[in-house]
Amino acid sequence: MSFFIIKSKLSGLVLDIEGGGGKSGAKVIPYDRHGKDNQVWYEDPSRGVICSKAGPQVLAVHNNQLCVEDFQHGKASQQWMRDGAVIRNRTDRNKVLDIFDHNKEKGAKIGEFAFNGGPNQSWEFETVAGQPPVAAAPLAQASTGYPSYPGYPQAGAGGGARREFFIVSKMHGKVLDIAKGSKDAGAKICMWDKHSPPTKNQLWYIDGQGCIKSALNDMQFSSAKSGDSLHMQSNSDPRSQWSFQGEKIANRAGECLDIKGGDDDKGTELCGFEYKNQKNQHWTQEYV
Repeated sequence: MSFFIIKSKLSGLVLDIEGGGGKSGAKVIPYDRHGKDNQVWYEDPSRGVICSKAGPQVLAVHNNQLCVEDFQHGKASQQWMRDGAVIRNRTDRNKVLDIFDHNKEKGAKIGEFAFNGGPNQSWEFETVAGQPPVAAAPLAQASTGYPSYPGYPQAGAGGGARREFFIVSKMHGKVLDIAKGSKDAGAKICMWDKHSPPTKNQLWYIDGQGCIKSALNDMQFSSAKSGDSLHMQSNSDPRSQWSFQGEKIANRAGECLDIKGGDDDKGTELCGFEYKNQKNQHWTQEYV
């Protein structure tokens, strides 16, 4: 975890708490960069929020105006996360932070809007020196060990089991599969017919930071570069942090999950690739 500056790709201005920060309800606006604490942020995954270095407040949207507020457990308008080049609401993945009217001026209004990929919804996150405070103690947790803040699958009523699911291709109905059921790092990811009854090498879950992990070995899938075949890894780099965004699955490096060559054969490998709105890039969850 580290501190960072949030810079608009539309204007080059950075997110700034009006008046210097420390006051709940203060507006957050685009402004010239100066690097003081009211322009520095960090993520607290235990509460599902983005926090200000200038005080205890967290990013929030009130009356469709970006601001900072005192944290309130379960308040959906405070649940924001970095996701590639956007800042996405954890409870409604189609909502992102948006500079209204593509306004490039200092003080422009920022609120939430449906994702469209425009530059007014795109941000750069630049790490700055220093270490944030230790994250707050997690909220009430399921027996699986991940926090129960809004936006993620919760403990089941029948004993607290996490919710596991198949990742199903909308192109042909085959599912994401760890080849040969291997638990080892480096195992190949491929497409395969869905097993019945389900097997762990075809099941996945969402962790406490909103990322997809294997129910077989708690690893993620990743690759060295765009277009390379995906394999199972245990790391936290942006290329391995995948989440659902509507009918696509994207990582924080800005790629989407892609069936290589649009091939519908069993055993076809997958990669991270530029999103082109193709059938081999569209997915759905099927819970078990």
